Amino acid sequence: YCRWTPTDMKKLFLTISLAFGFLSAEAQTGDLPRVAPEQAGVKSKQVVAFFDSLMSFPKTDIHSAIVMRHGKVIGEIHPAPFKAEYGHTLFSCSKTFTSAAIGIAIGEHRLKLTDRLATFFPEYLPKEVSEWLSDITIEDLLTMRSGFVFFDEVRSEHLDWVKTYLNHPMNCKPGTKFQYDSLDTYLLSAIIQKVTGMTLLEYLKPRLFEPLHIEKVKWEVSPEGINTAGWGLYLQSESLAKFGQLLLQQGKWEGKQLIPSSWVKAMMSPHVEDYYGYQMWMCANPNASRADGAYGQYIIVIPDKEMVITITQCMTGNGGKEQSHIWNVLLPHVSETPLAVKKSKKFTKRWQQYSHPIPQGKVSSSTMKKIQSNNYQLEDNVLEWRSFRFEPSENGLSLYVMDKAGKESKIALGYKE
Repeated sequence: YCRWTPTDMKKLFLTISLAFGFLSAEAQTGDLPRVAPEQAGVKSKQVVAFFDSLMSFPKTDIHSAIVMRHGKVIGEIHPAPFKAEYGHTLFSCSKTFTSAAIGIAIGEHRLKLTDRLATFFPEYLPKEVSEWLSDITIEDLLTMRSGFVFFDEVRSEHLDWVKTYLNHPMNCKPGTKFQYDSLDTYLLSAIIQKVTGMTLLEYLKPRLFEPLHIEKVKWEVSPEGINTAGWGLYLQSESLAKFGQLLLQQGKWEGKQLIPSSWVKAMMSPHVEDYYGYQMWMCANPNASRADGAYGQYIIVIPDKEMVITITQCMTGNGGKEQSHIWNVLLPHVSETPLAVKKSKKFTKRWQQYSHPIPQGKVSSSTMKKIQSNNYQLEDNVLEWRSFRFEPSENGLSLYVMDKAGKESKIALGYKE
């Protein structure tokens, strides 16, 4: 028995955070064209300055960053031991893909913005349906204005999420109050599955992922067999860049309209005051918008500069600095005309040299025996982990993590991997 402090927890989490980032080494890389930054009107030294600033943030581990202009990658980093082919959990960046699915379904005349939530699930409605519940529309769910009392515990305490939420209290008239709630997005996924007979992922594969040549994609599934939608999508960083470029191109890819252009414009326009669209956030920089996930996962689309910037990371401090450095370090130096291309490769080499520290030395067999099977109790922490233990596995060790709800998850560990 051992009690760990939040500081100890932080050290442990940063050491094993690689395990959360990895999906597979088989995802597509190198699909997007690469050019020197100067060919797109950006000085290499400014791209390096931006990457340097990202790598210097405290309480932040950058896993990847890609800068695109005019549809071409002009700079990217995947600090070692991360690699371009590794997939990443996107957290709430997943929501923007869900919004795209709704737009596609509307374009196929399967849905309307004014369709009411209650009409899709009559079997789950309470005996007495309130006026507020009957009034919730698809647009209310898209803009996080459903009116439901926030109840995130539904994910850990219930198996029938749709029924639970439809019978959950409401605190305001739909469409009147913004309350960020991933279960609103989940209900959109449930609606897609109800009207198409396909899961959200099955629906998007031929309509979005395959045309973008994104074949290695996974999405978490709820206990009732519905893709979680508001979180749980796993992709690699170049796939994020492709999706951002698709949004920049108003939903068109290689001559084919994958998402209705009017819907893309609606996604990236504010519908809740000046900060939230259809499952996208408005940026501080005018006319820019972003997909935004926990711990700092971003797809930032900047139409007036014809740029897309993606970032994946493990950020345990305050966010927002990455965006301010985009506006302050990078954008002021973007030219509308190409610049002279430098012959030196020092900047590209610099991008390839970024790395994070990894544990040094050898792990003795006696140390391995000491840590195995012990149950380490944790103090309160941001991950809501209650305890963990190590057990031997075929290829080394496995970490078993118990969360506050009593759910245990297994994470494969590797040494210097």
